[in-house]
Amino acid sequence: MDSTSPNPVRIIPMTDSEFKGGEKKLIIHYSFLSANGGKVLVASTQKGVCFMMPGEMRWNPVGTLKRHFPKALFRCQKVAAHKNVSLLLRGKWDLERELPLHLHGTSFQLAVWQDLLSVPAGKVTTYLNIAKRVGRPRAARAVGKAVGSNPILYVIPCHRVICSNGKLGGYRWGVERKIKILNKEARKSHKVKNAANWEPTLF
Repeated sequence: MDSTSPNPVRIIPMTDSEFKGGEKKLIIHYSFLSANGGKVLVASTQKGVCFMMPGEMRWNPVGTLKRHFPKALFRCQKVAAHKNVSLLLRGKWDLERELPLHLHGTSFQLAVWQDLLSVPAGKVTTYLNIAKRVGRPRAARAVGKAVGSNPILYVIPCHRVICSNGKLGGYRWGVERKIKILNKEARKSHKVKNAANWEPTLF
């Protein structure tokens, strides 16, 4: 997707009952795909993609997934939702179709993640700006925690959030990865070849 494309991603809140395996155990399929020059673990329920993270063994991706959903049943199997994520990340997704995400979180976390979906590639926003947009202007620190707990690598672009002073801030999967992704998005969206550093435009 470029900075002018509509975002086809839609968040479906996961209920506490679904998350805790109340009436019926949550079944999660997971597999590994290639994205941005590396491996990514992608997991999904019947309703949508529920988790994505770097697939490198140093992050213990399968163990991290299982700790995130302690009551679920897991099947290592590639399903249609995983292929759809691959198409989206490669810019080959039909933007007229929705890509659902099935996410468990507080109402505040869901609001922050939803706002992140509005930040275009090639641009960045700040924790303070997000706090204002979700109606909690004094909650920049809480926004930072919600951004840091984002369960969907790349698709929910938490890498596009920086500090109000212009510093990059942290990143759950390593600041070097954050810089790499931002550089790649800047080159693509601004059509600048061989650019060494990204030039952010505030959103």
